[in-house]
Amino acid sequence: MPVFYRCIWIAAGLLGLFLLLWLGNRFSKRRGRKGERLVAAQLRRFARKHGGRVCSNVYLPLYKGTCEIDHLLFGSFGVLVVETKHVGGEISGNGRELRQVMGTRTHRLYNPQLQNKTHVDNVRHHLRKAGLEGMPVQGLVVFSNPRAVLHTDAGIPLSRLPEVLNRLPDSRQPWESAYAALRRVQVRNPLRQLWHDWKPHRNKQ
Repeated sequence: MPVFYRCIWIAAGLLGLFLLLWLGNRFSKRRGRKGERLVAAQLRRFARKHGGRVCSNVYLPLYKGTCEIDHLLFGSFGVLVVETKHVGGEISGNGRELRQVMGTRTHRLYNPQLQNKTHVDNVRHHLRKAGLEGMPVQGLVVFSNPRAVLHTDAGIPLSRLPEVLNRLPDSRQPWESAYAALRRVQVRNPLRQLWHDWKPHRNKQ
């Protein structure tokens, strides 16, 4: 087989593999995306009312890879890093792992607060590099599934999100600078995003 046609077959195979991984990733994340849309709607409502900005599904550099942040809310309080969990059942515990009971089944969930702490630390790192080390950065975990019954301090139900947002302090922070700084370093390469979502050693629950 001529080299030219061999290259075409290899390219077609790689493209097909990329599409299969992309479709599989979209399917596996569909349920979580529903919860993220519910949370994003409330965050945008708050931003419109109080002046601010919301970014969702943000990929930022982390060491030699990336981290995916569900939502970033910018406002006069600084930056709020939001992690969404769309899981149901009774959730309890406050250690490294949470306990999820659904009927007769019991599962272990990695504590999303610890996951979100990595995101918060990463945001602070990029803001420091941009000369914004004084910018307040907070983290929040929201359980968006209305069927979730929480017996844990690892997050709040979606119904409490407006209350928590309204308690954020008005510190008159220049959030526009933080927004611009994080947008500059945002990873937009779809191949790097796909690798983050697919890689077997990824520890995102």
